[in-house]
Amino acid sequence: MPEKIKKKIERIDRSKLVMFGFASSLVVLGILMGLIFEVKDKEYKLKAATIYPTATTSKTISNHFFYKGETGKNALEILKQKASIEQDNSGMVSSVNGRKADLVKHEYWAFYVNGSLAQVGAADYQTKDSDKIEWRIEKY
Repeated sequence: MPEKIKKKIERIDRSKLVMFGFASSLVVLGILMGLIFEVKDKEYKLKAATIYPTATTSKTISNHFFYKGETGKNALEILKQKASIEQDNSGMVSSVNGRKADLVKHEYWAFYVNGSLAQVGAADYQTKDSDKIEWRIEKY
């Protein structure tokens, strides 16, 4: 085979190799992206299945109100954003979304963080994104 033709074939083969390598990279990237999206979908499904509400949703269940913390905000500030509340003269929460603590029945709104009764007031507790904040009607 003449030398000119050999060089031309080698050039064509190299360009095919480069194109094949590029196409293969795209295929591998596509597969990886598909796996990443699949994992993200599975993560989303897991998050959607958690018991805690998202930052945009919160629930009142008569004597119980809960929401997730938000880093940089105190628990009372978030409560005021998510619910209609009333406070007594001392600053204690006396009503959440129209559910008033009945003093005759010795009720009060208790403030919990991650399932434990808070050791400080809601205005003093700086929340984290991972916190589950709860308000429950309790009796003394």
